[in-house]
Amino acid sequence: MQLRNAVLQMQAEIVPGIGSNTIRGIGIDLVHLPRITALLQRKPAYRLKFPGRILHEHELLRYQDHVSNEEKSTLFLGRCWAIKEALYKSLDAPRQKAFEFKDWCTVDKTGPRPIIKNFDLNDEERFLVSVTHDGEYVVAVVVRDKAS
Repeated sequence: MQLRNAVLQMQAEIVPGIGSNTIRGIGIDLVHLPRITALLQRKPAYRLKFPGRILHEHELLRYQDHVSNEEKSTLFLGRCWAIKEALYKSLDAPRQKAFEFKDWCTVDKTGPRPIIKNFDLNDEERFLVSVTHDGEYVVAVVVRDKAS
């Protein structure tokens, strides 16, 4: 117990909010982009159906800008999927049951990192997002915490 308290104290000094019960969940997801490509190529209808199942209406508009470029459209879908899967994993069980991918919208142009928002929910919580990609992989991490 003393070791746990010492670790929490060190974390609180390094990262404000850690140890003060504001973090409610952490989620991480890894996407292999060739899997997205294979899904989209399996059937022509999937090229329209899959994005419509996972993308918010605002994301669908941005996706249309990339649809003519397979690499960019696959990366866009992979990023959105990874962020939303990481978000899902950061939620508690009752909220996971009500989770719908297309209710959540990723927004890229608001600062140094993307944010994710559900416009139908209040702002009692915030979701901190980190996403990166390298080659065939996209990794996203979401930290769910109490809004300040």
